[in-house]
Amino acid sequence: MPKLHILSGQLEGKVFDLLEERVGVGRALDNKIRLEDGTVSHHHAMFVLDGDGYKLRDLNSTNGTRVNTMRIAETKLTNGDQVRVGSVEMRYESDLKKTSQPLPPSQAGVDIAELGKAEGPPPAFGSASPFGRKARGGGGSKGVVWAVLGLGLIAVLTLVWFAYSFFQMK
Repeated sequence: MPKLHILSGQLEGKVFDLLEERVGVGRALDNKIRLEDGTVSHHHAMFVLDGDGYKLRDLNSTNGTRVNTMRIAETKLTNGDQVRVGSVEMRYESDLKKTSQPLPPSQAGVDIAELGKAEGPPPAFGSASPFGRKARGGGGSKGVVWAVLGLGLIAVLTLVWFAYSFFQMK
């Protein structure tokens, strides 16, 4: 049976069993899960039965609804999803565990056993950068360093000459 664990707010630690086809969340009195929090809209979100699990639908709330830190309009929930309604944190738990499925077979005719055996990039591979290749050797940057050092030396010598000239006039 799907459950909703409240992780923060006034109802922290409370667990709600999701038993009905539609379960409203918000501050209004007609919600099945009533959250008295200023960041929660009167009719904030709704859990909607979808097959053997639930979808979470945002009801155009002011502060939004998030699942695993992503703001959503509607999404299918999986076991362990972190839900945030306004600033109230919750965790969705269901009897159905997340399952991974294998990738579908390749349609490109690539032999999976040959992957990773090639030397270097394919012949048609090119850079997508609009800046082109970086020059090798770094010779350009050494020239800039010497130019800056030279200008600095000229500035120091000019300053010394002005100071000498100033004190000679007195």
